[in-house]
Amino acid sequence: MRSIRAALAAALLAVFLLPVPAHAASTTGALMVTHVRPNAAGADVKNSKQTNLNGEYFIVKNVTNKTVNLKGYVPDITSNTYGRVLPSYNLPAGAVVHVHTGSGNNHRDANGKHHVYRGYARHVLPNDGTPRSPDLRLKKPGSKDDNKAAGTLSTCNWGKAADGRTYSC
Repeated sequence: MRSIRAALAAALLAVFLLPVPAHAASTTGALMVTHVRPNAAGADVKNSKQTNLNGEYFIVKNVTNKTVNLKGYVPDITSNTYGRVLPSYNLPAGAVVHVHTGSGNNHRDANGKHHVYRGYARHVLPNDGTPRSPDLRLKKPGSKDDNKAAGTLSTCNWGKAADGRTYSC
């Protein structure tokens, strides 16, 4: 009995000693930005052509217990005002989706990961470290892509982005 209590006490202590992220992602809606890779691995441009556009992405989580269609949600990138709303894609409850900068077919891959594509022909997520707060806002459908907070559900800020690194929001 004494060893069970000791093991239980040790387990509880371990839980309280786990590191806590500096700032946890949050949302006021059904979707939440959880991670971003603003700087795809390798050169952005090679031989005057944009490369690895789909290596630049952000990850959105459905935080509800029902399927949410991504159609119309606005990724408002603070460094520009020429955003594209997310395409129609049903994201199951609790699932995450990689939202890629480049082109492709929206799908769920063999590993169960969801992917949607924004169709840009160039890199759009800032990675130069210029101070912005935040670098990315996810806004509810019908919101303006105007770098203002109205309609914001979730945000992410990362500063200068290392090559190929994914940041938690």
